[in-house]
Amino acid sequence: MKRRYLLLPLLLSLTGCKEEFATLHFQDSVRSDPKAGPQYSDQGVHQAYQQSIDAALSAQGLDPDAITLERDKADDKVIHLSLVDYSLSPEQRGRLKAVFEQVTRARKGSSMNLHLELDNAQASVTPAGPSGLPDSIDATFELDPTFEMLLDRSYDDSMRAIANRSEIQGPVSCKITAHLALPTPLKLIAYQALGTDNSERGLISLLTRSGSIAKVALKVHFDDPDLNRLMQQQTIQAWPSSSKITRPAPVPFDEFAIVIGSIGVQTLTAALPFDTRKDQLQALCNQKMQALGRPFTFQMGRTLDRLTHVDYR
Repeated sequence: MKRRYLLLPLLLSLTGCKEEFATLHFQDSVRSDPKAGPQYSDQGVHQAYQQSIDAALSAQGLDPDAITLERDKADDKVIHLSLVDYSLSPEQRGRLKAVFEQVTRARKGSSMNLHLELDNAQASVTPAGPSGLPDSIDATFELDPTFEMLLDRSYDDSMRAIANRSEIQGPVSCKITAHLALPTPLKLIAYQALGTDNSERGLISLLTRSGSIAKVALKVHFDDPDLNRLMQQQTIQAWPSSSKITRPAPVPFDEFAIVIGSIGVQTLTAALPFDTRKDQLQALCNQKMQALGRPFTFQMGRTLDRLTHVDYR
């Protein structure tokens, strides 16, 4: 009996304990949404991240209630994951690690690089002479975190709606803006589509090392296998943002638009930034993006795919 009484305080002290297991580092803020209502906490984790992590654990046969998540006080891109009551067996801990390692391993296999294949034989150079350009250029791109809407109506219809401050209705597609970065010393001065039937082909104008301007046809090839597959299947299209098919107004030359699909016929106000349905339209585009999956979910949205690396305790 005496031994039991000696053990009782120790057992009580273990009840409700948490074991620090891992520190999760994300690409963007995981801060709780102030719009979340009564459950909002400044130290809380955004509900979307919580749900994504819970779903990943459940898919591996792990109980989400066996862990707790807490945002780091100093770095809002960091989540501390603890085990409740030391509840997971060594085998379950291995499965928990596998959940995160699958994401970080897949992220390393993803790429934000692309190749521009140049048709130098047909290049137009000013002043006249050889372009001095390679047959291909390795470049990188970066995605904007929010979506824009493409309304399938004529330029005149859009301008008329703006002038009249009226609503306009038509099929709407979701667009992700990407920013192209070329290696120095090349400077991009124009980028346009060659047609409306193939977004992989375009016409690019570059300021070369010699100071000449070379206008040359190109074909875009993405390094990321999933992105390239979606392009080949024409599930998505990547157009220069200066193309009328994506936006009639002047835009920076380094932009191109990745069109990820339609959200059907919508009614928009002429000034979209002030559209009261903007959040709803963004949510529809986010659903479209999530359905496409990687590599978009590595760069956008609030899911476990935004995980960059993990430190284990």
